[in-house]
Amino acid sequence: MVRGIEKISECDWRNITPPPETLGTRAFLTGVMNVDNKLVQLLDVELVMSKIFPMPQDKLHPILADVDREKLKPMHILLVDDSSLARRQLSEALDSINIPYVVSSNGLDALEKMKTSARERRPFDIVVSDIEMPGIDGYELAFEIRSNEPLSEAYLILHTSLSSAISVDRAKQVGAHEALTKFDATELVNAMLRGANLKLEGEHVRLEGAVE
Repeated sequence: MVRGIEKISECDWRNITPPPETLGTRAFLTGVMNVDNKLVQLLDVELVMSKIFPMPQDKLHPILADVDREKLKPMHILLVDDSSLARRQLSEALDSINIPYVVSSNGLDALEKMKTSARERRPFDIVVSDIEMPGIDGYELAFEIRSNEPLSEAYLILHTSLSSAISVDRAKQVGAHEALTKFDATELVNAMLRGANLKLEGEHVRLEGAVE
């Protein structure tokens, strides 16, 4: 039980580092920062809340038609989230419909994975990223993706556990195609499907142009 607040400190995501991997998967931390020469641990609120209010199973497993699944399967998909719970939810959602993907636990790592894949001539088609992350947050990641030509064609979906119209508006300003304010597996997969359809339409147009 919280008995009182001793101090409120301003938090900059750039000054937050991910928790050590040696903590394992059961740690309730999402980051560590230095405040007045003291290490402050940041709680993974999503993980804590999931223990108190478990999410209904129908929100964890998406409903997807077979024809739409075949559209998503060839897509190169990157999932980015600093919360171990969120990564597990995202992974479970795609595993349940047999869609391959790559996972990253922070924005800097995601950016490096994208650059490496682009150099290997297999750029990511769809990127699903949390907004609140240590190092660089989802807004900065989106800006970096849009500013880097080899990465800029990715269909970008930002999501946040903080339901806010401001978050959605800012996500669009930095170049995200969509912004989701809660986890719903079917809603998320439908957003990814819209990205896949856009990619397939673009490929169809390029092929028609080549034939002409």
